[in-house]
Amino acid sequence: MFKSKPLAALVALACAQAAMANQPVTLEEVVVTATRTTTPVAKVLSDVTVLGREEIAQSGSLTVTELLSREAGVEFYSNGGEGKSSSLMLRGATAKQTVVLIDGVRVVSATAGATSLEYLNLDAIDRVEILRGPASSLYGADAIGGVVQIFTKRGTGAPSLSANVGVGAEGKRVIGAGIAGKVDRTAFNLSFNHNRTDGISARSNRLSSYNPDRDGYENTTYNASVQHQLADGHSLDLSAFQSENTNEYDSSSKAQDEAKTRLTGQSIKLHNRLAQNWKSTLGYNYSTDKSLNYTNGNFAKPSSSYETRQSQWQWQSELNLARVGLLALGLENTEQHVLSSTAYSQTRRTNNAAYIGYQGEFNAHLLQGSLRHDDNSQFGGHSTGQIGYGFVPAAGWLLRAAYGTAFKAPTFNDLYWPLSFGYQGNPKLKPEEARNRELSAQWRQNGNSVKFTAFDNHIDNLIVGNADFSSVDNIDKARIIGQTLEASTVIAGVNLAANVTSQRARDEKTGKTLQYRSKLHGGITASLALNRTTFSAELRAAGKRPANAGNSEYLRGYGVVNLGADYQLDKQWTLNTKLTNVGDKRYETVKDYNQPGRGWFVGVRYAQ
Repeated sequence: MFKSKPLAALVALACAQAAMANQPVTLEEVVVTATRTTTPVAKVLSDVTVLGREEIAQSGSLTVTELLSREAGVEFYSNGGEGKSSSLMLRGATAKQTVVLIDGVRVVSATAGATSLEYLNLDAIDRVEILRGPASSLYGADAIGGVVQIFTKRGTGAPSLSANVGVGAEGKRVIGAGIAGKVDRTAFNLSFNHNRTDGISARSNRLSSYNPDRDGYENTTYNASVQHQLADGHSLDLSAFQSENTNEYDSSSKAQDEAKTRLTGQSIKLHNRLAQNWKSTLGYNYSTDKSLNYTNGNFAKPSSSYETRQSQWQWQSELNLARVGLLALGLENTEQHVLSSTAYSQTRRTNNAAYIGYQGEFNAHLLQGSLRHDDNSQFGGHSTGQIGYGFVPAAGWLLRAAYGTAFKAPTFNDLYWPLSFGYQGNPKLKPEEARNRELSAQWRQNGNSVKFTAFDNHIDNLIVGNADFSSVDNIDKARIIGQTLEASTVIAGVNLAANVTSQRARDEKTGKTLQYRSKLHGGITASLALNRTTFSAELRAAGKRPANAGNSEYLRGYGVVNLGADYQLDKQWTLNTKLTNVGDKRYETVKDYNQPGRGWFVGVRYAQ
């Protein structure tokens, strides 16, 4: 069931290197994404990682994709440098099979089917939760690989100012400022961040269409949030964010091409404690994903435009049944509207859903489960579920087993792309379906941790091109079998962390390895605090992976080393430095697209 040839290599590497993932968590640390309720990490029966503000700062990462790529089971591939089109693969599942939330709001392109993580500014983020494995029984369509939820910064304590500025290789410059805090019953945060880089030449010089110009990137992000306590047990939460981006890319050898993108999200939530054991949350979210493309040096009029507008009503009720357990009930209504220069035959769809979740603890036994039914205006009803059992044989230990189902909805491109050059969408497509089994053993004690997880994910009705490439159909199947091993420890004051993932992602019809999936990938981090200085080092590595579905061509494996040092000038000022890709490694994550060589960054942060 969970066999894989690279398993021996996985165990040897992880045991020899000691540990990655994130810094050790404490029993008091909680996670929201895994159950849609606040749950202690030590009692969650899912494969989760929590990255708090301290872990994010200590990582030395400059982008969201850098931060996430450090974690077990996560792979990224990008089309050439910062800000370029990137895809997240979680446990071998594609970006279209993974849900990304920002403060509970899903910002997604309904035409492309994925969230543009490359356009999110890391300086605006307070916390990240990664949930691996099927989660459609909680979050609906597309959560086959899992869920990544990003929480932006919130106000706590006395009002205070913060600011940062920095410069780096390839003309990189960043600046940001914010004010956050709490006055009486009102907490607030307002921040601004700007990032710009001249970039590298994204395309390989091996191509006849090679364009030697630099492909730059510019991002401006705004965040605002207010939380007001109306009365004891009752509060109102307002939040909004906007990310504006200009991304240069190459589609020809001479002319310049550019994409302008805007991501926005707003939410309002009313939290009520209706009784001592009864909590209710009613919320409304609205998000947009808009992209304008300018090609052949014509920046006066876009050659194409795509915009997704999504509105969502959510209601959730939590009932604490004491010794019986915790019950969560929820209803959702989601509407998507596509506006585009492409003439789709359908431009709207609606999804109504109801779900129920349960958590129970009976001495050394833990039980968690969820059921959900989605009714979609395009493809009808779909039900998913998940069940998990955990056993605590001794303090610090958790053994668990889980089974869950998930599905992915066809995109508007899949369904309704108009006839063009002999190709068109297929409105008869069914959702992709997945069923996942996993086993795990983990141990945490006194700042040390080890976690082993084995998973087996079957995906049916895969949407792929048909034989003559005139359309797409549900004609393929895939199976992804894998194991992850994570560990962390402290030796002589050095914080060590490592993870390694072994996976076999195969097309069940052809027996070929799925495109861009490496059989083995992972990394190691180390940090040491000496007086006012914190030193850090990181190694990320991945094995070779196929560059096409037929496995006739492979991209070489690679290893990248990053170094960093932060110096505390005083209580309010910190000097940040980082040297990236120290060995100036030349590698590709997508065929014929370059990755940055050796780089550097120097910045200063101020925090009251």
